[in-house]
Amino acid sequence: MNISAADVKKLRDLTGAGMMTCKEALTEAGGDLEKAIENLRKAGAAKAAKRAEREANEGKIAILVSDSSVLIWEVNSETDFVSRNEDFLDYCKALGPILLQEKPGDIDEALALEVDAFGGRSVSEKQTELIGKIGENISFSRFAILPVAVNEKAFSYIHGNGKIGVAVILTGDGAALATDAAAELGKDLAMQIAAFNPVAIKRDDVPSDIVAKEKEIYADQVRASGKPENIIEKIVTGKLDKFFEETVLLEQAFVKDTGKTVDGYVREMAAKAGSALGVKQFIRYQIGQ
Repeated sequence: MNISAADVKKLRDLTGAGMMTCKEALTEAGGDLEKAIENLRKAGAAKAAKRAEREANEGKIAILVSDSSVLIWEVNSETDFVSRNEDFLDYCKALGPILLQEKPGDIDEALALEVDAFGGRSVSEKQTELIGKIGENISFSRFAILPVAVNEKAFSYIHGNGKIGVAVILTGDGAALATDAAAELGKDLAMQIAAFNPVAIKRDDVPSDIVAKEKEIYADQVRASGKPENIIEKIVTGKLDKFFEETVLLEQAFVKDTGKTVDGYVREMAAKAGSALGVKQFIRYQIGQ
């Protein structure tokens, strides 16, 4: 059967498959374009199922901020090269508005969404198609949507071309949050969190099991060094204070000026904004974690 170059090109434009693959698919389908597309998708899904078993630890983290919420999400690939692929980036970018509009409850619900942006197909089906086209495992792995209330404002920072993403929500009155000082504070805090990876905003927020484990480790270390029991608690308290200084956001040394704490910097910028500013919440994603 004679398959025209125009038909081959049309099938290639619709599916992204190679020229020879398109020609073979059209030949097998007797020139029926729709059947050729269906056969290519079936073949792509079969290959994608095998590729989906491979680990995907590279990729991209993205953030989308609106007046009422902030969204952070992660899409993984096997290699850093594919994380810069145009089709991969288009898929990643398309997920943002979908997630903000639909607000799925979890990743399974998100993957099952059938949306116009993907031609009525589900997010999962689009992902499978992308795996078949690119030739690597692609995985939309996680997302979080944080509400932003009145007298709150979200700020974000992406580091390393999407390797780390941070969203932070500040509290304060509307006038203060609208100032350049608040904007600078929000950006700097997001950079701080990206660089130093705190576990909580203040020490009371650190999970009790983490604190208990740290105390246990410090006590064992001090005993092993031969210190007497009557001073172990004092030494452990000192070590725990050091732990909080390193892992609690407001107690950390400020990344741009280690002579001051983050708490001190927040107070300084609040004074410039003309009203108190606080840190309500933050979230930090790092690729593959």
